[in-house]
Amino acid sequence: MANKLIIVESPTKARTIYGYLRGEYKVLASKGHVKDLPEKEFGVDIERGFRPRYVIIRGKSKVLKEIQKASKDAEMIYLASDPDREGEAIAYHIAEEIKKVRSNGHIKRILLYEITRDSVRQALQEPGEIDLNKVYAQQARRILDRIVGYQVSPILWKVMYRGLSAGRVQTVALRMLVEREKEIEAFVPEKYWLLFAVFEKDGVQFRAQLAKLDGKEAKRLSDPELAKRLQESFKKTPFQVIQKTVTRQFLSPPPPYKTSTLQQDANNKLRYSAKRTMMLAQQLYEGIEIPGIGTKGLITYMRTDSVRMADKAIHALRSVIQKTWGDAYLHPKKRTYEDRGKKIQGAHEAIRPTDPSLTPESLQGKIPQDLWKLYNLIWKRAVATQASRAKMETQTVVFKANGSEWIAEGKQLLFDGFYRILGDSPKETPLPDLQEGETLTPVKIILEERETEPPRRYTEATLVRALEAKGIGRPSTYAPTIATLKERKYVETRGRYLVPTSLGRTVVDILIPRFPEIFDYNFTAKMEEALDQIEMGERGWQEVLKDFYREFKKELEKVTGELSELKKNLQEETEETCPLCGAPLVIKWGKYGRFLACTNFPKCTYTRGLDEEVFAGEKCPVCGKDMVIRTGRHGRYLACVDYPTCPGTKPLPTGVQCPQCGSPIIERVSKKGKVYYPCSNPQCDFVVFQRPIPVPCPECGHPFVVESRTRRGLRYRCPECKADVTAHVKKALASTASGSPKSP
Repeated sequence: MANKLIIVESPTKARTIYGYLRGEYKVLASKGHVKDLPEKEFGVDIERGFRPRYVIIRGKSKVLKEIQKASKDAEMIYLASDPDREGEAIAYHIAEEIKKVRSNGHIKRILLYEITRDSVRQALQEPGEIDLNKVYAQQARRILDRIVGYQVSPILWKVMYRGLSAGRVQTVALRMLVEREKEIEAFVPEKYWLLFAVFEKDGVQFRAQLAKLDGKEAKRLSDPELAKRLQESFKKTPFQVIQKTVTRQFLSPPPPYKTSTLQQDANNKLRYSAKRTMMLAQQLYEGIEIPGIGTKGLITYMRTDSVRMADKAIHALRSVIQKTWGDAYLHPKKRTYEDRGKKIQGAHEAIRPTDPSLTPESLQGKIPQDLWKLYNLIWKRAVATQASRAKMETQTVVFKANGSEWIAEGKQLLFDGFYRILGDSPKETPLPDLQEGETLTPVKIILEERETEPPRRYTEATLVRALEAKGIGRPSTYAPTIATLKERKYVETRGRYLVPTSLGRTVVDILIPRFPEIFDYNFTAKMEEALDQIEMGERGWQEVLKDFYREFKKELEKVTGELSELKKNLQEETEETCPLCGAPLVIKWGKYGRFLACTNFPKCTYTRGLDEEVFAGEKCPVCGKDMVIRTGRHGRYLACVDYPTCPGTKPLPTGVQCPQCGSPIIERVSKKGKVYYPCSNPQCDFVVFQRPIPVPCPECGHPFVVESRTRRGLRYRCPECKADVTAHVKKALASTASGSPKSP
């Protein structure tokens, strides 16, 4: 019977480790944090040195009792939660609870940067102690976030509505999105013109761009009349090559992934959100069941700022290159990457495969596809770091014609090197063999009209990059920060871009002017540095909190005295009057967006959604008046325009009849917030999970098709024969739009 106990935080991690040590150790999972600040109380005594009051998290008492029971008779206890601040805090809190049931101190801390058989056994042979500085750094961060969340969020509740939140990093990230959106809106585009001469030689067509006119810069032409005259004047003009420059350069591979760069690449190449990327990476780290191999951790720890790799790992990566691609693709000597900044802890490595011999090809079809795609990305990036450099040749050719200079540039990859492993390479633009002195006549002269463009909206990838560049947050905070912004409906995604909603913009407009110090980019970055200093033992956690709170308290006290005026200023006056009492209507904020409310509240309770539209073809079952679409906690529904005077409501119809019983199909929202479309007849069990569209399938005649959102936009297919009927449906919807019922 095993009398040694290992405690981890994840059941998956526990199963993987138990599989390596079967019979030797008992392995239990805490299932995350076991203690935290209380849910419904502030839990921080600011007057007594910011003393936190930790309580056992709801539902974790049973887990703790199991851990305490197993700990009583254990010869040795190893705390193996994740090797970061959060993991250190979990280990510390578990140790506190264990000490309540046993007097001896046989409790050790082990750090697992990868979960393989060898790394687990090595960690058990070299156990250490809990790093209190890491615990204090996590505690300081938790208290900082609690102070901001508990003392700033209520300001939003009082002037808008309950349920909104502010956050030390969250609000700053939202500020970046809103400020970028305002830049885009304020941007005034300017037209300009580019002139290109198209040539052909030896079967190769290429083009040169106008660069200089009479010795002056002329890449962008601002005068359209001049541009057109130049286009005409150069059509039959001979162009002479006056200069040819050939340069060759060696290109080196990018460093292995750290958390932020993995999130960026997964978003750019796989379209994974930061949250999804971290969830999948966690599974790859903790262990995946592989047929014929068993459960194995496939990558190193995924929350890291480091690009360093151990010598043993580098040797394994080089071995894979040599066996797979040969010596020509192996860099002559091992390539190492240096971490920047003293915040990087020496034991951390980059994100890399734990066993490079497990190639993506060998795992294809053996692990879930979304996990495979992420592993493939990580594996290739890590292996490429040890590959030979790529060789690129660039040709720059300068033409002269009637006092003007034109430049053509060509690029050719002479040796693909590491690009062969990554699976992509720079775009090549070949040029024919051109010699100085030779003359060519253009095939045509192209005039292109362009406009200056505003800065692009942030994607998750570019937002992560910007946050990291400004020193805001840490790798472990990016994914939950972006997820929170979406959950609070402060931002929405349009394609790949993050767009602040009117709610998000209003939150920023309220908070940033009133908390200029706390939500300042530099101040937020300095707080992250302060947390790093606590972790390294350079500063005390109470000192950092005291410095923060000194400025925060001043701003908070000032804002608290302005709440009534602030709330009043948020209301927008309208020219409408209340249909019930005749008082003016104002625009207010509510849980489901902006709405019109009577100024005679609470005597008059009339309200109406600001963007409510009459739903054609439906009348109130109570009074017969028109009905509008509203949103409640269970999703969208139809309500009488005379609500709340008339309580009439109906489920939201789709305009499609149930194929089983003929009753209308309606829209519903599940407890988990998922939209589905059941039959309105409670005796009928028909349901579809994609929006039904009242257009018959042209292939099989099924009475309706269903709509789905893909990377290519809206697509339509038949739920019966599965045919893609997008073109037919779009044509049908366009031709009947004017006479068809309003689509919800």
